[in-house]
Amino acid sequence: MSDDTTPAAMWGQAEQVQARMRRGGRWYPVMMTAYGVVTIGLVAWIPLLRSTRAGVAFALVVVAWAVVIFWWKHRQDVRPVSRRDTRVWVVSWVVLYVAGVSWFGPTYLDRSVGWWALMGVVVAVPAFAEAIRGWARVRS
Repeated sequence: MSDDTTPAAMWGQAEQVQARMRRGGRWYPVMMTAYGVVTIGLVAWIPLLRSTRAGVAFALVVVAWAVVIFWWKHRQDVRPVSRRDTRVWVVSWVVLYVAGVSWFGPTYLDRSVGWWALMGVVVAVPAFAEAIRGWARVRS
């Protein structure tokens, strides 16, 4: 057996790879935290949309935000591997967003930016939960 194929050497290499993966994955919880914060801002902005121009500006901001996140995520060397886990937080976020923006907000919150921002916090819970889960995986 050569020195680099001994169990101790292989164990050391595995620990080095794991440490590199954790360091390389630290961007993910940061992105998810930013996703949650931006969600709060976007939801709080909705009651201010009173014209077609404001609606178009809102749509452009949302599209630009999605493009930047998609582009940045795919430039990272280390990415989440579980599509199931991603689906869980995305589906939860979409359900909360659609229910909040199309039904709860217009029905109960009127145009109060503060209440909409609070609802934005609720909508952002799946993103923040995913950020916490991500931090638990990458901390060394």
